Amino acid sequence: MSDIDKIEYKKIANVSITNNSSDQDSASTTLLIDNPEDPYSSPITQINGRISYLQELEDLPQGRHLGLFSTIILFISRILGSGIFSIASGIYEDCGGSIFLFFLAWFIAAITAFSGLYIYLELGSLVPRSGGTKVFLEFIYEKPRLLATVAYSIYSIIFGFTLSNILIFGEYSLHAMGFNVTPLRIRIVGLSFLYAAALIHGISVHHGVKVQNLIGALKLGLIVVMLGTGGYVTLFPSSITKIESNLHWDDMFKTRTTVTASKFAGAVIKATFSFGGWNSVHNVTSEIKDPVRTLKIAGPASLGIMSLVYVLINLAYLIVIPGDDIINNGTLVGSLLFEKVYGYRIGRQLLTLSVAICAAGNVFVVIYTISRISQEVFREGYLPFSKFMSSNWPFGAPMPTLILSVLTSTLVILIFPKGDIYNYIVSLEGYPSQVALAFVAFGIFIIRRRYPEIKAPIRASLFGTSLVLLTSVYLIISPLATTVSPNPKGLEYWPSYALLGIACVIFCILFWVIKFSFLPWLFNYTLEPEEFQLEDGLVVKKWIKIYRE
Repeated sequence: MSDIDKIEYKKIANVSITNNSSDQDSASTTLLIDNPEDPYSSPITQINGRISYLQELEDLPQGRHLGLFSTIILFISRILGSGIFSIASGIYEDCGGSIFLFFLAWFIAAITAFSGLYIYLELGSLVPRSGGTKVFLEFIYEKPRLLATVAYSIYSIIFGFTLSNILIFGEYSLHAMGFNVTPLRIRIVGLSFLYAAALIHGISVHHGVKVQNLIGALKLGLIVVMLGTGGYVTLFPSSITKIESNLHWDDMFKTRTTVTASKFAGAVIKATFSFGGWNSVHNVTSEIKDPVRTLKIAGPASLGIMSLVYVLINLAYLIVIPGDDIINNGTLVGSLLFEKVYGYRIGRQLLTLSVAICAAGNVFVVIYTISRISQEVFREGYLPFSKFMSSNWPFGAPMPTLILSVLTSTLVILIFPKGDIYNYIVSLEGYPSQVALAFVAFGIFIIRRRYPEIKAPIRASLFGTSLVLLTSVYLIISPLATTVSPNPKGLEYWPSYALLGIACVIFCILFWVIKFSFLPWLFNYTLEPEEFQLEDGLVVKKWIKIYRE
């Protein structure tokens, strides 16, 4: 202990202290400081005489207001979107109508979600700050300087749109109200709601959050209906339900069409999309009370609840709906299930409309989150017009980034031709996410090697971490290693979602190369950040060129 000074936790926040020991080659040592007055204290590491905490908890002005129950609700609200009601058809088709492959895709997605959750829980316990994937990547990959931060930030701007849920909102709303469902009408209704949601958030943050909370409460009711529907259909015989089962276990391994590795990879990506949201709560870690303990309980509990819901609903799909109808009804398969079980008024109208409201809730949450993330990116000053885009003009809310998200979403909606745009967008959004997840999973091995003495409060298993890494690599490579388009029907001639996703990742890296490496080398300068304050008190950065002599 002679090489380690006993330092009060609060005094070393945001400070690196160099030991004056003459032995510069001393081995790495770790000190876990537990301040009894601070239940949120985090590990402090001393490496070659330099004391370096992994990162302390960050306290925001709004304080820590999310307890265990609130965090579970937040998890479930983010996970339960439109996916389970609209994606099953695409997964079933990608699996060639095979019951075994259908459930295997969901099983892999569930195991990956649980394993990924514990990876994020471990990193979140070592770096307990809001930001999620971005914070973890920049902490793990310190070199080259700013590469991980800038690349992921640009990626978040490129994919700063919300499309899948507005499409489902449009389709389910029209279907519930008895209107003729056409691609044009779906896009018009979906975009109209998006504009309304952005306007509410842009004018009044308070009212936007109230709408989110109201829809979140309605989602809990929908979960009860889903559990009841799945349990009723799967546990009771047809003599009671009056529903003839279409699920025959003798057909477990039969396929209707050929299944390729790329198609199955697409099925897993789609199933993973339905579990999406398990990692989003780490974006608000700084607002959670006792985050290590709370997330350790809330994360697995929420995923466990949603996994049970998904198992029962998927069984209900296969029991109630013939295989051909599952494929032919596409994203309306959820509405078809409710109509067959509950009839026209309750199933086709009421419950179908509730699915539309569920999708609407996700639009509210996602566009709110996207605007905040984009605002943080512009605050870093990497992009043009950062001062204006990071401002809270004109009503004290991030209206500029809300407008950017709306314009991006509108542009993507308008340029897409007819076809299965929903499943294409799901795959396109999910593909780069697998790249990021692979790097985060690999980061567990880097962190444990870099800080061998540290025992994280929450530990991911080596098996689970390896599984996430291997699954992500498989989902990244499989769509590329095929001569057949991995795109959904109607969009086979469109650029492969995998190639487009890779192109976006490369563009993000090239942005960093040009701005922070090539141009400074070419013109002999360095870029250093300078902070300044806007009129509303928001602190933003500007990168200043400092020329070398």
